[in-house]
Amino acid sequence: MKPLIVFYDGYCLFCNFWIRFLCRWDTKDRLRFAHLTSTWATEMAYSANVDLSREDSVLVWDQQNKPLTASAGVFKIISTLGGVWRLLLIFTLLPDFLLNWIYRGVAQRRYRWFGKLEHCPLPKVEYQHKFL
Repeated sequence: MKPLIVFYDGYCLFCNFWIRFLCRWDTKDRLRFAHLTSTWATEMAYSANVDLSREDSVLVWDQQNKPLTASAGVFKIISTLGGVWRLLLIFTLLPDFLLNWIYRGVAQRRYRWFGKLEHCPLPKVEYQHKFL
């Protein structure tokens, strides 16, 4: 199985917090990470026919299908992590429009609420292999 690639906003403090969290909890080493302005993101956008200028937060790509965005991407990450995290999949019972409305609300306010970095931080040494 190819690793799931999570493209994220490298300048967002909130996004970086969650990426560090995912690095720790990805015990089966199934996730890889790249920021949305990386060469990897550009190549993925070209091959999957995705307009990155319209995406403002996370994209999740299994390297075979079209990348997932918003709540669908979050739930793909949760299902990939497995274990106790799968309990959070109960929220998939809620309507997509509601889940995406909440997701977009946080995404639009994330810089105001959590702040923005000047540059994308480097990963910890033990997690460098997870970053493309």
